[in-house]
Amino acid sequence: MTDTIDTTGTYEARIAVGCAELPPGMNRAAYFRKLHFLEMRLPGDDLPAPRVAERWRADAGDGALALVAPRALSSFHQSANAAELDASVARFAETAVHAGAAVVVFATPPDLSPSSANRYRLRHFFTDVASPARFAGGDGTTGAIRVWQPDGLWRPHVAAAFAAELGIVAAIDPLAGDPLEDGIPDAPDDVAYARVTGMGRPGRPLGADDLAQLADWAAASRRAFIAFATPSRLKDAIALARSLT
Repeated sequence: MTDTIDTTGTYEARIAVGCAELPPGMNRAAYFRKLHFLEMRLPGDDLPAPRVAERWRADAGDGALALVAPRALSSFHQSANAAELDASVARFAETAVHAGAAVVVFATPPDLSPSSANRYRLRHFFTDVASPARFAGGDGTTGAIRVWQPDGLWRPHVAAAFAAELGIVAAIDPLAGDPLEDGIPDAPDDVAYARVTGMGRPGRPLGADDLAQLADWAAASRRAFIAFATPSRLKDAIALARSLT
């Protein structure tokens, strides 16, 4: 891995590695001299003006961002105004285009449990509201990949299987196995998304075995994204990125 990248170009690696949020005290320009990928929440959890998203694109380059949807969109099941929700999702899709985002992430709250009613709500949302067509590229290209990050009672195998049904990608932590299941879900053949939390591990950089496990998991996919939300996320991301070169 080199220390600098051409941020005016398009970034599309088979395995993209980065952090979930900028490390403390680091700006985007400094960050993208070290890593090629960043999962980021919108400042203030609000949709920005187009010129702001375009500035992010200028800093990062095309395809280097995963934008996390505002909490109001990820809590769509709590919305009482369908037209307002639809308009907000449309604006978020436009933000993703202006930012040149490769991925959009919908992190649903714990109360969106795996009940039949909530499965119906999720199916409707990702089919009719945050639809493939809405996040397609303006020139007919694939556009931003839709990732769903469940919380609460969703077990990884169940979430991964349901996401595949919906034609979206489930965010998985390959280092956090489900004690009620045999291991973790395999990475999808097409696109995989790992969000590594380090939960249950000491608050120090991940070891070589953990990094190798992540690389092996991602290697099965045509394209994979790995976002570190670990206590040492910058060191962990740089170590994995270097190991993949």
